[in-house]
Amino acid sequence: MCACLLLASAAWAQEPREALNVNASFAPDRLGASTNLSLAASFASDTGRAPSPVTKFTLFTPAGIGVDTRGVGTCAPAALERRGPGACPLDSRAGFGGGVGVDELPNETIRVPYTLDFFFAAKRSGGLRVLIHVEAAAPANVQLALVAREIPAPKPYGFGFTVEVPPLSTSPGLPNASVESVFVTVGSPDVAYYESVHGHERLVRVRGVSVPKSCPGGGFPVQGTASFADGTTLTADPTIPCPGG
Repeated sequence: MCACLLLASAAWAQEPREALNVNASFAPDRLGASTNLSLAASFASDTGRAPSPVTKFTLFTPAGIGVDTRGVGTCAPAALERRGPGACPLDSRAGFGGGVGVDELPNETIRVPYTLDFFFAAKRSGGLRVLIHVEAAAPANVQLALVAREIPAPKPYGFGFTVEVPPLSTSPGLPNASVESVFVTVGSPDVAYYESVHGHERLVRVRGVSVPKSCPGGGFPVQGTASFADGTTLTADPTIPCPGG
Protein backbone atom coordinates (compact mmCIF):
# COMPACT_ATOMS: atom_id res chain seq x y z
CA MET A 1 0.00 0.00 0.00
CA CYS A 2 1.36 3.35 -0.96
CA ALA A 3 1.17 5.85 1.87
CA CYS A 4 1.65 9.53 1.34
CA LEU A 5 3.60 11.10 4.20
CA LEU A 6 2.68 14.66 5.03
CA LEU A 7 5.61 16.22 6.82
CA ALA A 8 5.79 19.39 8.81
CA SER A 9 8.79 20.75 10.66
CA ALA A 10 9.53 23.39 13.23
CA ALA A 11 12.81 24.50 14.76
CA TRP A 12 13.44 26.79 17.66
CA ALA A 13 16.81 27.69 19.17
CA GLN A 14 17.32 28.95 22.68
CA GLU A 15 20.52 31.01 22.80
CA PRO A 16 23.09 30.59 20.00
CA ARG A 17 24.36 27.23 21.20
CA GLU A 18 21.94 24.38 20.46
CA ALA A 19 18.86 23.77 18.33
CA LEU A 20 16.13 21.13 18.14
CA ASN A 21 14.29 20.28 14.91
CA VAL A 22 11.26 17.96 14.89
CA ASN A 23 9.29 16.47 11.97
CA ALA A 24 5.95 14.65 12.39
CA SER A 25 3.65 12.75 10.02
CA PHE A 26 0.75 10.29 9.79
CA ALA A 27 0.82 7.44 7.24
CA PRO A 28 -1.80 6.82 6.02
CA ASP A 29 -3.25 10.26 6.73
CA ARG A 30 -7.02 9.69 6.38
CA LEU A 31 -9.22 11.06 9.15
CA GLY A 32 -10.15 8.32 11.63
CA ALA A 33 -7.97 5.69 9.93
CA SER A 34 -5.55 3.32 11.63
CA THR A 35 -2.14 4.83 11.05
CA ASN A 36 1.52 5.06 11.90
CA LEU A 37 2.80 8.16 13.67
CA SER A 38 6.35 8.97 12.61
CA LEU A 39 8.63 11.44 14.34
CA ALA A 40 12.14 12.57 13.53
CA ALA A 41 14.27 14.87 15.66
CA SER A 42 17.75 16.30 15.21
CA PHE A 43 19.95 18.13 17.68
CA ALA A 44 22.61 20.61 16.60
CA SER A 45 25.21 22.80 18.29
CA ASP A 46 26.96 25.79 16.75
CA THR A 47 29.91 25.41 19.09
CA GLY A 48 31.55 22.85 16.80
CA ARG A 49 31.20 20.22 19.50
CA ALA A 50 28.64 17.49 20.12
CA PRO A 51 25.32 18.60 21.62
CA SER A 52 24.95 18.26 25.38
CA PRO A 53 23.56 14.80 26.35
CA VAL A 54 19.77 14.56 26.42
CA THR A 55 18.38 13.80 29.89
CA LYS A 56 14.64 13.81 29.13
CA PHE A 57 12.33 14.01 26.15
CA THR A 58 8.62 14.86 26.35
CA LEU A 59 6.13 14.52 23.51
CA PHE A 60 2.56 15.84 23.24
CA THR A 61 0.46 14.35 20.42
CA PRO A 62 -2.57 15.89 18.65
CA ALA A 63 -5.92 15.98 20.47
CA GLY A 64 -8.28 13.25 19.31
CA ILE A 65 -5.57 10.77 18.37
CA GLY A 66 -6.70 7.21 19.13
CA VAL A 67 -4.57 4.62 20.93
CA ASP A 68 -6.23 1.18 21.09
CA THR A 69 -4.26 -1.41 23.08
CA ARG A 70 -7.01 -3.97 23.68
CA GLY A 71 -5.71 -7.48 23.23
CA VAL A 72 -2.06 -6.53 22.76
CA GLY A 73 0.66 -8.29 24.73
CA THR A 74 2.88 -6.63 27.29
CA CYS A 75 6.57 -6.91 28.04
CA ALA A 76 8.18 -6.83 31.49
CA PRO A 77 10.88 -4.15 31.96
CA ALA A 78 13.19 -6.53 33.83
CA ALA A 79 12.96 -9.16 31.08
CA LEU A 80 13.72 -6.60 28.37
CA GLU A 81 16.72 -5.32 30.31
CA ARG A 82 18.11 -8.82 30.90
CA ARG A 83 17.43 -10.49 27.55
CA GLY A 84 16.74 -7.76 25.01
CA PRO A 85 13.87 -7.56 22.50
CA GLY A 86 13.69 -11.36 22.20
CA ALA A 87 12.19 -11.44 25.70
CA CYS A 88 9.07 -9.54 24.60
CA PRO A 89 5.99 -11.17 23.02
CA LEU A 90 5.60 -10.42 19.33
CA ASP A 91 2.19 -8.87 19.93
CA SER A 92 3.66 -6.41 22.44
CA ARG A 93 5.66 -4.54 19.79
CA ALA A 94 4.59 -0.90 19.50
CA GLY A 95 7.13 0.44 17.00
CA PHE A 96 10.74 0.86 15.98
CA GLY A 97 13.31 3.55 15.30
CA GLY A 98 16.94 4.52 15.44
CA GLY A 99 19.33 7.38 15.00
CA VAL A 100 22.89 8.57 15.41
CA GLY A 101 24.72 9.04 18.69
CA VAL A 102 27.91 11.03 19.25
CA ASP A 103 31.03 10.12 21.23
CA GLU A 104 33.61 12.88 21.76
CA LEU A 105 37.13 11.50 22.02
CA PRO A 106 40.21 13.65 22.71
CA ASN A 107 41.18 13.92 19.04
CA GLU A 108 38.02 12.99 17.14
CA THR A 109 34.24 12.82 17.23
CA ILE A 110 32.70 9.43 16.49
CA ARG A 111 29.14 9.12 15.16
CA VAL A 112 27.51 5.85 16.16
CA PRO A 113 24.25 4.46 14.71
CA TYR A 114 21.81 2.96 17.20
CA THR A 115 18.48 1.15 17.03
CA LEU A 116 15.25 1.54 19.00
CA ASP A 117 12.59 -1.10 19.67
CA PHE A 118 9.30 -0.17 21.37
CA PHE A 119 7.08 -2.52 23.38
CA PHE A 120 3.91 -2.06 25.38
CA ALA A 121 4.28 -2.60 29.12
CA ALA A 122 1.52 -3.19 31.66
CA LYS A 123 -0.36 -0.01 32.49
CA ARG A 124 0.37 1.69 35.80
CA SER A 125 -2.32 3.72 37.59
CA GLY A 126 -4.34 3.56 34.38
CA GLY A 127 -1.63 5.21 32.29
CA LEU A 128 0.10 3.74 29.26
CA ARG A 129 3.74 2.72 29.47
CA VAL A 130 6.02 1.95 26.54
CA LEU A 131 9.39 0.23 26.93
CA ILE A 132 12.26 1.38 24.73
CA HIS A 133 15.23 -0.86 24.00
CA VAL A 134 18.29 1.08 22.84
CA GLU A 135 21.25 -0.70 21.25
CA ALA A 136 24.50 0.51 19.71
CA ALA A 137 27.43 -1.67 18.66
CA ALA A 138 30.44 0.67 18.59
CA PRO A 139 32.78 1.91 19.93
CA ALA A 140 31.43 -0.17 22.84
CA ASN A 141 28.36 -2.39 22.90
CA VAL A 142 25.59 -0.46 24.62
CA GLN A 143 22.12 -1.71 25.57
CA LEU A 144 19.59 0.28 27.58
CA ALA A 145 15.98 -0.34 28.61
CA LEU A 146 14.02 2.90 29.09
CA VAL A 147 10.40 3.48 30.13
CA ALA A 148 8.20 6.11 28.49
CA ARG A 149 5.16 6.87 30.64
CA GLU A 150 1.92 8.66 29.85
CA ILE A 151 1.50 12.11 31.39
CA PRO A 152 -1.38 14.63 31.28
CA ALA A 153 -1.34 16.81 28.17
CA PRO A 154 -2.36 20.48 28.14
CA LYS A 155 -4.65 21.87 25.46
CA PRO A 156 -4.52 21.67 22.46
CA TYR A 157 -2.81 18.27 22.75
CA GLY A 158 -4.07 14.73 23.38
CA PHE A 159 -1.67 12.15 24.81
CA GLY A 160 1.56 13.09 26.53
CA PHE A 161 4.60 10.85 27.01
CA THR A 162 7.90 11.48 28.75
CA VAL A 163 11.08 9.42 28.99
CA GLU A 164 14.15 10.04 31.13
CA VAL A 165 17.57 9.18 29.68
CA PRO A 166 20.35 8.20 32.10
CA PRO A 167 23.97 9.36 31.62
CA LEU A 168 25.79 7.05 29.22
CA SER A 169 29.58 6.75 29.45
CA THR A 170 31.27 4.69 26.74
CA SER A 171 34.85 5.44 27.82
CA PRO A 172 36.15 6.24 31.35
CA GLY A 173 37.11 9.87 31.84
CA LEU A 174 35.45 11.09 28.63
CA PRO A 175 32.20 13.07 28.20
CA ASN A 176 28.96 11.11 28.22
CA ALA A 177 27.54 10.12 24.85
CA SER A 178 25.01 12.47 23.26
CA VAL A 179 22.38 12.24 20.53
CA GLU A 180 22.60 13.86 17.10
CA SER A 181 19.39 12.46 15.60
CA VAL A 182 16.49 10.10 16.30
CA PHE A 183 13.56 8.72 14.31
CA VAL A 184 10.55 6.81 15.63
CA THR A 185 7.55 5.08 14.05
CA VAL A 186 4.74 3.78 16.25
CA GLY A 187 1.38 2.58 15.05
CA SER A 188 -1.07 -0.12 14.17
CA PRO A 189 -0.03 -3.56 15.42
CA ASP A 190 -1.08 -6.65 13.48
CA VAL A 191 -3.07 -7.86 16.49
CA ALA A 192 -6.56 -9.33 16.83
CA TYR A 193 -8.48 -10.98 19.65
CA TYR A 194 -11.83 -12.69 20.21
CA GLU A 195 -14.60 -11.22 22.33
CA SER A 196 -17.92 -12.79 23.28
CA VAL A 197 -20.99 -11.02 21.88
CA HIS A 198 -24.39 -12.55 22.80
CA GLY A 199 -22.77 -15.94 23.25
CA HIS A 200 -20.83 -15.83 19.97
CA GLU A 201 -17.12 -15.30 19.54
CA ARG A 202 -16.23 -12.32 17.32
CA LEU A 203 -12.79 -11.50 15.95
CA VAL A 204 -11.82 -7.92 16.78
CA ARG A 205 -8.80 -6.27 15.15
CA VAL A 206 -6.88 -3.80 17.27
CA ARG A 207 -6.74 -0.37 15.65
CA GLY A 208 -3.54 0.70 17.39
CA VAL A 209 -2.93 4.37 16.66
CA SER A 210 -5.59 6.20 14.64
CA VAL A 211 -5.74 9.66 13.07
CA PRO A 212 -8.16 12.06 14.82
CA LYS A 213 -11.62 12.13 13.25
CA SER A 214 -11.44 15.87 12.60
CA CYS A 215 -8.62 18.30 11.89
CA PRO A 216 -8.40 21.78 13.43
CA GLY A 217 -7.66 24.77 11.26
CA GLY A 218 -3.93 24.97 10.68
CA GLY A 219 -3.37 21.22 11.11
CA PHE A 220 -2.60 18.81 13.95
CA PRO A 221 -0.32 20.39 16.60
CA VAL A 222 2.56 18.37 18.05
CA GLN A 223 5.12 19.45 20.64
CA GLY A 224 8.49 17.95 21.55
CA THR A 225 10.70 19.18 24.39
CA ALA A 226 14.25 18.02 25.10
CA SER A 227 16.11 18.67 28.35
CA PHE A 228 19.91 18.55 28.32
CA ALA A 229 22.63 17.79 30.86
CA ASP A 230 23.89 21.38 30.70
CA GLY A 231 20.56 22.60 32.10
CA THR A 232 19.12 23.94 28.83
CA THR A 233 15.71 23.01 27.43
CA LEU A 234 14.59 23.23 23.80
CA THR A 235 11.05 22.96 22.44
CA ALA A 236 9.82 22.42 18.86
CA ASP A 237 6.18 22.80 17.74
CA PRO A 238 5.65 21.08 14.38
CA THR A 239 2.24 20.80 12.76
CA ILE A 240 0.98 17.84 10.72
CA PRO A 241 -1.09 19.19 7.81
CA CYS A 242 -4.75 18.18 7.59
CA PRO A 243 -5.39 15.33 5.13
CA GLY A 244 -5.66 16.77 1.66
CA GLY A 245 -4.33 20.09 2.93
